[in-house]
Amino acid sequence: MAAGKARHVDFHFDEYIAGVAGILNAEEQGVYWMICSLIMSEGGPVDENHKRLSMLCGVRPADIKRILASLINKGKISRGNDGKLLQKRAQSEVERSLNRIQSASERGSKGGRPSGKDKQEQQNAKATGFSERNLTTNHQPPTTNVEEKKEPSGSSKKRAARLPADWSPPSEWIDEAVEYGMPRPTALASAEKMKNWSLSTTNGVKLDWHATWKNWFKREMPKPRASVTTKSQLFGRM
Repeated sequence: MAAGKARHVDFHFDEYIAGVAGILNAEEQGVYWMICSLIMSEGGPVDENHKRLSMLCGVRPADIKRILASLINKGKISRGNDGKLLQKRAQSEVERSLNRIQSASERGSKGGRPSGKDKQEQQNAKATGFSERNLTTNHQPPTTNVEEKKEPSGSSKKRAARLPADWSPPSEWIDEAVEYGMPRPTALASAEKMKNWSLSTTNGVKLDWHATWKNWFKREMPKPRASVTTKSQLFGRM
């Protein structure tokens, strides 16, 4: 598909906070977001032009060079064989946007009937708890460049899987933890911790991630401290 622009982007602040909190400092977040925006605006990888980026971000070219090295080291962006700066999720959002436009055009020509692909996406969303439709161009950029693990197709049986590297928790999952008593920032950080655990451990393959999340945030809740009766308190009652 030809390169195109994602002209309209909704900012999902909960996911952004979960992806960068405690990982990127303020200047790294600014440069990271600018690069993702340029990729979506230009429809593909962007030149590593330190002078241009320094003008856009209001810092020195030497600072841009240093910050880019840090972002690459932290896995937030990567450098392609052609030397251009890549962000896989930002690029995928452009492609999803163009695919949706094309699909909408095709549905319009067919009287608005949903395609087989649309029906399959709806079925997948019910099975996993999150929908690819929610990961649209109107979405915050991804926070990692790790490739998603593809599960084998051709079988209707539900398979255990790891969380994708660019996974972010559905808002209703975070709401569940908040209603249970966990502060929202803590819930977001806990979801990020669960994702990292899934990607890095041998036991990080689950069949029902929603159920896993419920058990996860309950275990993450601080345990109430048991009261200790001292000798002085004990004898004071006698």
